[in-house]
Amino acid sequence: MTKRVLIVDDEPPVVEVLKDFFRQFRHEHSYETESAKDGAEALVVLLRGNFDLILLDMHMPRMGGLELLKQIRGLGVNVPIIMITANADTRAAAEALGGGVFAYIPKRAHRAVARRRSSATSSSGRPASSAPTW
Repeated sequence: MTKRVLIVDDEPPVVEVLKDFFRQFRHEHSYETESAKDGAEALVVLLRGNFDLILLDMHMPRMGGLELLKQIRGLGVNVPIIMITANADTRAAAEALGGGVFAYIPKRAHRAVARRRSSATSSSGRPASSAPTW
């Protein structure tokens, strides 16, 4: 069975790291990813199809993550959402968790994975063979 994941982030390197993770993740399911660069674009994507998981950046142009979270819940979409952010604002984290996100993860974890992957690629000349551990 294929699980569908929507990645909503305005930073292309973060989107690529997350897509790469799901491509390499070994699990009983395969994963299909789709991405949107902001909340407004994500709403259009959500209206076109169902997703099993949403990874959502907190701060984006046009419509940020908290506003998109409200819109998603207002549409009655009850899918797990993981909020990712580079911002250490604990009040925003509390609001996201109160809005029904499954988890709230600092973006620096994604940047560390990207650096490890980049380092592994440059030292061996090819990508690392295992998926990053989160």
